[in-house]
Amino acid sequence: MLQDEVRMGLLTLPFRGLLSIFEEVAERAEEEMYDEEAVMAQLTEIYKMLEAGSLSEEEFGVREAELVERLGAIEERKKQRGR
Repeated sequence: MLQDEVRMGLLTLPFRGLLSIFEEVAERAEEEMYDEEAVMAQLTEIYKMLEAGSLSEEEFGVREAELVERLGAIEERKKQRGR
């Protein structure tokens, strides 16, 4: 009985390792998504691109709306976490 449990533990080891990797990737993606400084830097960049003429008004509007939405999500997350 104990041998069967040990074998099952060994068989599931690679899957637990993959799960750990997936959890780490998800955590880093979430951190990046909610990085207020990065979003602000992106906003600054698209404003510069608009002023330089390398970004159309239409594309600017789309990208700005996405970034402002992300800022709203960041603020909401902060409220939920009590910050």
